[in-house]
Amino acid sequence: MKVFFSLLFILAINVVLAQVKNVTLLDNWDDNSLEATFDGESVFNECWGFVLNNQEYAVIGSTAGTHFFKITNANKLKLVYFKKGKSFGSELVHRDYHTHNGFLYEVADEGLGSLRVYDLQYLPDSAHVIYDDDDLIIRSHNIFIDESSNLLYSCGNTSSLGIDALRVISIADPYHPTFVYDYNFVNYVHDIFVRNDTAYLNVPGNGLIVLDFSTPNMPLPLGDLPHYTDQGYTHSGWLTEDGNTYVLCDENPSKRFKVCDVSDLSNIEVLAAVKPETYQNTLPHNVIIKDDLAYFSYYNDGLQIYDISSPSEPKRIAYYDTYQGSNDNFYRGAWGVYPLLPSGRILISDRLNGLFLLRHTPPPNIHPADKDAHGIYPNPTFGTVHFYYNQKVNFEYELTIFDANGKKVEEYKGHDDFLKLNLASYAQGEYFYRFYSKENKKVLTGKFMKLE
Repeated sequence: MKVFFSLLFILAINVVLAQVKNVTLLDNWDDNSLEATFDGESVFNECWGFVLNNQEYAVIGSTAGTHFFKITNANKLKLVYFKKGKSFGSELVHRDYHTHNGFLYEVADEGLGSLRVYDLQYLPDSAHVIYDDDDLIIRSHNIFIDESSNLLYSCGNTSSLGIDALRVISIADPYHPTFVYDYNFVNYVHDIFVRNDTAYLNVPGNGLIVLDFSTPNMPLPLGDLPHYTDQGYTHSGWLTEDGNTYVLCDENPSKRFKVCDVSDLSNIEVLAAVKPETYQNTLPHNVIIKDDLAYFSYYNDGLQIYDISSPSEPKRIAYYDTYQGSNDNFYRGAWGVYPLLPSGRILISDRLNGLFLLRHTPPPNIHPADKDAHGIYPNPTFGTVHFYYNQKVNFEYELTIFDANGKKVEEYKGHDDFLKLNLASYAQGEYFYRFYSKENKKVLTGKFMKLE
């Protein structure tokens, strides 16, 4: 589906945002005083979220260190603490974070860094570093914690002993992390997802590898996907709650993300390969799945949300572009995404524009069997509404609005299932709409009420 409308939001920092659908901007934090990386504009990297004493928090990494935020009830990002990185400066491109049992774990992939552990119980006043040592990790590209086993997995791990594809560390005692195992049956593991000792390894050159780490120092192979459609640099992925679907991202311009059936690990299959129709070389970075929705951070295209409840037919239902630079510059814009906060608020980190707090405003849930379902929501309305139409194929259509006397008020053109309408200038009263598609000669009508 192509982008069918653009909205302009002017932030206090004069960042212009466009390409918005079913997502609301709540807040944005930036710091223009921070040093940029070698490309001259990238400052920020990974973001993460967590809950402490029923309060939601966010963190974002930068070239300088780690920034901690309280997410207020008024939907604001309030900076409450900053910790300078052990490694910092223009060479610092990538930090990574994960939380477990009230502790935040931090690594970086450049410079002389360490594994750093924060005790979060003192927030919002401060976050206490209880462990900061380079014995196990000097550099790491990504970390992931298996909640069930208190094991931290470090991808592309560098220590004083050299480089390992994957290092397994016990964090049963967060004050004293201990070495468990180095996995080196491949040259490099870029990212990983682990649940209940089953690890999904994203391995550039080797595709997807699934291992059983129930005996951590003796992992057993469960399945793999060494070759797949539209394969590139196997980068990252996430597993659905039911464990049947894995979404895989390849970090290359123009490559599509893959929706994989992993219900039988001995026979992993790609069910669909999709990308946003924004521009030819769009590319995904990271993905997290919640409630059959896949939330992506797309470098130049910001937040992209896909409904994967039908894995063979993923459908883009929402997006929010955080980066308005040139699409000729690859690997700019959105880096991290975190949609797992209980409130439903979404975090996106943009390499240039800082941390975004967003909310997905989903349209009505239309069952595929509800052929030609249509309407205006919300109805009655005070201003901004959506017209929805359940169509199997996205034909172009015209939507004409009439007042109560039958006089034509406005005409819109669309082709997506959901079309945003700004009715703020409409007078109070009853209105009618007429839907017409030239492709299939379909005519639909309905009405709605505009309130003051």
